[in-house]
Amino acid sequence: MPGNVSVQNQEPSELFETAGKSVYVLLAAESRESFKARKGVSQGSAVAISRTHALTNCHVIGKDRRWFILVRKRKGIVASLAHADPASDRCIVRVRRPVLIPVLAIRPDDSLKVGERVYTIGSPRGLENTLGEGLISGLRKWKGVRVVQTTAPISRGSSGGALFDARGNLVGITTFLLRDTQNLNFAIAAEEYWR
Repeated sequence: MPGNVSVQNQEPSELFETAGKSVYVLLAAESRESFKARKGVSQGSAVAISRTHALTNCHVIGKDRRWFILVRKRKGIVASLAHADPASDRCIVRVRRPVLIPVLAIRPDDSLKVGERVYTIGSPRGLENTLGEGLISGLRKWKGVRVVQTTAPISRGSSGGALFDARGNLVGITTFLLRDTQNLNFAIAAEEYWR
């Protein structure tokens, strides 16, 4: 798990510039052929935690998809599934060559406090690396894992993206929102991927 938790607050523009490099668009399809034909391609996000591995949500990948591409600035990297826990929606993908830019640190979820400012970076509707801002509004459990409730926006296509604290530490993987409500958005606590 990436260490050296930062204690220095960053301006949103600085955070986006540094932390945003670790967030990728994730495209998933049943096969290379179906990807090329643009049939059944799903789109979400993934967050690099090493030079070869990235965290995402299993619902982004789906059950029948076996062809994955991580994209950043129009450059694609073929990936494969490294680990899947569909029951808790935690998946990890990997690339063969060490080319990913990992987050600098992952903050333990037991140090998070309601009211802290947080930022989302994801790709809603394919709009690569969109920045959102909000607060931690709750710390809860969902399907046996710890989740961070936030007012920071999570839209379709943001699943698998990053939730950062104001210091640029990864605190969660954006996962779902409650429909027909306002600002009830949730991210799986990043530390849960090591439990």
